[in-house]
Amino acid sequence: MNNTAFEQKAKQIKMFLTDVDGVMTDGTLSFFTDQTGTAREIKRFESLDGMGLLFLKYCGISTGIISKGNSPTLEFWAKALGMDVLYYNISAKTRALEHVQQTRGILPQEIAFVGDDLIDLGVLKKVGLPLSVPNGVPEAQQAALYVTQKTGGRGAVRELAEKILKARGQWQQVVQDVESGVFQNPQGPLAVVRGL
Repeated sequence: MNNTAFEQKAKQIKMFLTDVDGVMTDGTLSFFTDQTGTAREIKRFESLDGMGLLFLKYCGISTGIISKGNSPTLEFWAKALGMDVLYYNISAKTRALEHVQQTRGILPQEIAFVGDDLIDLGVLKKVGLPLSVPNGVPEAQQAALYVTQKTGGRGAVRELAEKILKARGQWQQVVQDVESGVFQNPQGPLAVVRGL
């Protein structure tokens, strides 16, 4: 991976989008049946990843999720992180990418996306900063400009947030603002799109 290329692309980023299963989680799907007999999904998120997404938003980078999953937990987590967009129950993820470009006025080269599976390839090949994780399939890793050292659900998103903010010269300000108490969790309306 060429650090100079990463830094140049990171400086252009206006939006950071991520897949969920295998990136924000370890990819394990867990279910339980509630009292009504309805199957419910449980997702385990890494708190460091959540803070990384908050730091990106704090530094002016919009954040969002594009997922094939259909769990209400995604909406809860996206709202808790002050994210801007949530696309879920999306099989053709490039449709979500096109939608976010049209509705937000963002160019492909201004978007970073983290994916781990074949379903993510279309987006990975169209964005300015394609990213993947070591537990991702070979095709996703090959399409990425950078593959994290940490695995999905174990700090990979935080690693990327720090790397992007360091490349942009914003990381030290984040550290100072958190230490001094200036940092506040970014808030904002979440645009939710189910299926496309």
